[in-house]
Amino acid sequence: MDILVVENNDQLTVSDLVERQRQTSGRNILLVLEPELGIPFARNRCGVYAQEHGYDWALYIDDDEVARADWFHTMVEATRAYEADVIYGRVISIYPKDTPSWMITPEMNKRPRGSVLRKAEGHNTMVRTHVFAPAGLGLSFDGNMRFTGGSDTDFFSRVALAGGKIIWVDDAVVEELVPDNRMTLSWQLHRTFRVAINISVLHEKQRGKPPALLRSAVKGFGRLLGGFVRLPLAILIPIMPDKGKRHALQAAKQIASGLGSFAYLIGVRPQPYRKVDGG
Repeated sequence: MDILVVENNDQLTVSDLVERQRQTSGRNILLVLEPELGIPFARNRCGVYAQEHGYDWALYIDDDEVARADWFHTMVEATRAYEADVIYGRVISIYPKDTPSWMITPEMNKRPRGSVLRKAEGHNTMVRTHVFAPAGLGLSFDGNMRFTGGSDTDFFSRVALAGGKIIWVDDAVVEELVPDNRMTLSWQLHRTFRVAINISVLHEKQRGKPPALLRSAVKGFGRLLGGFVRLPLAILIPIMPDKGKRHALQAAKQIASGLGSFAYLIGVRPQPYRKVDGG
C-alpha cells in the first residue's frame, strides 16, 4: 500500500506535514495538488493517478474518518474473495459526547457480506483502477456536482449501470468523526432537504427529466403526508421525552425531505460545499 494525499487547493500547504508523516511512519506517502476546487476533482485525481502509475486499486477514505486496525487487510482480503470492481465498506458515525440520544441514528447493518449493490458512497470504497481507464469503463466523478454533494453516489451508480460489480463488505470499517455543527437541528434538516434534491437529480441523469419530475412529485407528497401524520407523536415528549423527541425529529426530516423533492421541481440546487464544513 502507498498513501496518496490529494490537497484540493490552489497551492500546496501540507508538504511539511506529509514529510513528517512519511519519516515517522516509514510508509511511501505521495502528495499531489488538485487545484480545481471540489471533491469530485480530488477523487478523480486519486483514481487517475493510481491508474496511470500502475496501481490495481484505489482505496478511498475521507479526511474526517479513522480506519480500524484491520481495515486495509479486510479490504485486500475482499478483493481476493469476490469478483468485484468496487469493494464498499461500512462507516460508523462517532458523535460528540454531549449528543442527545434521540438525535443519534441507530447503526444497523441490513446486508450480508458479499451483497451486490447498485450504488455506493465514496468514503470507504476500494475501486479497480480500470474503472477510470479509457480502455476500461472510462468513468469519472461528475465535476458539475462539485458543490452540491452526491457526486459519489452518482459515480458508483454509473459504475453499476456500466456493468461494474459493487460488493458490500461490512467488516471493513472506518469511523466518521461527526463535528458539533452537524448535530444541530438546522444542519440535520437542511441535509435531509438537499439529499432529496440530489436523489432527484440522480434520477434525472439516469432516466431523464419527465420521469424524475413525476417521481419527485409523488415522493414529495408522500413524505410530506407521512411527516404530518407522524408529527402528533411528539405529544409523548412530556411523558417519554426521548421517544417523543425522536418522533418529532423523524417527522421534521420527512417534511424536509418532501420539501426537497418539491424544491427540485422548481429548480432549487443547494451548494453546501462552497465552504469548508466542520473546521
